[in-house]
Amino acid sequence: MKKPFYRRLEEYFENVAKVLRGEAEVASIFPNTTDIGFSREYVYARFLKMHAPSKCNIYFGGYLFGEDGEESKQLDIIISTDTAPKYNFYNSEGNGKSFGPVEGCLGIASIKSNLDKEQLFDALDGISSIPKTLPLTNRINPLVRISDYDDWPYKIIYASSGLSGQTIFNHLNEYYNLNKNIPINRRPDIIHVAGKYVIFRIKKGFNVTNPDGSNFPLEEGKFHIFETKPDIQAMLWTIEELQNKASASTHILFKYNSIIENIFNK
Repeated sequence: MKKPFYRRLEEYFENVAKVLRGEAEVASIFPNTTDIGFSREYVYARFLKMHAPSKCNIYFGGYLFGEDGEESKQLDIIISTDTAPKYNFYNSEGNGKSFGPVEGCLGIASIKSNLDKEQLFDALDGISSIPKTLPLTNRINPLVRISDYDDWPYKIIYASSGLSGQTIFNHLNEYYNLNKNIPINRRPDIIHVAGKYVIFRIKKGFNVTNPDGSNFPLEEGKFHIFETKPDIQAMLWTIEELQNKASASTHILFKYNSIIENIFNK
């Protein structure tokens, strides 16, 4: 039987979900709002800031860059580790664009008001453009194993409304049938349409429990739709993934001296 605390925690996330869906006042959950306004980007960023570990720096995005100078397309929210530099001068008032290195980036979010085919493809284009992370090699504590660093950062598509799950799922498969060259690790980890469904990219060990208690294995790398309590599932998994990456990042020696070298390279 579910303990009283977990019933209250479930109710808590249901209330947060109402804010994300626009069914409750932002200030009822996220006090001390600013002059930025109540845009969907702001509301979702506030959700992340109030629930992700303090090691996560969460700021309105612009783009990510790789060590070789490769740049991503525009990304709405960037989540970086607290040791990664961020370039936020043009975003001092919260309505500009920032940028940061992909090394040390824990997650990104693409925010859409209404997820249709065009908006989905735009988000997928942005995610596919994220530069590759470098191999960890000797940058990691030898006692620690991170098998999925090439899949960093955690890649979120969030929409406050959108087409049906099956329709988006079909558009998703259409996009990757047309763009088979995009590697699995540059595809979204989660697509969350508030109040309707969440689509996960299946990873190793991800199983669904049947009513009889048995596990229903899912094919790794494929997408799967979940419609049972989608908001709570999406929020809990997002927080879990960011916490895991924040914890793992403490064992990685991030260095950014190449930025200086490349700026002064003739």
